[in-house]
Amino acid sequence: MNRKLKFRLGLGIVLVMISAIVVLNFYMYQSHRDIDAEQAAFETSVSELSQRFINNPDSSTVTYADQTISIYGNVTALDLKQNTITLDNKLIATASKEQMNKAKMGELVKLKGRFIGFDELFNELRMDQCTIEE
Repeated sequence: MNRKLKFRLGLGIVLVMISAIVVLNFYMYQSHRDIDAEQAAFETSVSELSQRFINNPDSSTVTYADQTISIYGNVTALDLKQNTITLDNKLIATASKEQMNKAKMGELVKLKGRFIGFDELFNELRMDQCTIEE
């Protein structure tokens, strides 16, 4: 190989490597979702959503997984140490400490957050990044 060909080949490899590093950097450090700012894709009650998962878990998982949803139900448990709210004994949702202070036992609340999934063993719905809507 002559020097000119080696130089072009080396330059090409360096450019490909730099391009790959830039693309990976943008992919790995992209901004996170702001669930609070997103519009809810679905609005439903805890009992209705739970029934959908019991009747057709595969279809419901495809429809609701990783979606921002608004859901309402009665607060049946509050765990201030783990920042979890339980609605109708079927939905376990995590929220910030500020949001936890808004919830009261037995109160009807509407949560907006990211739906994680359905636990078939315990028949529980799971959500995170929840906020209590007024």
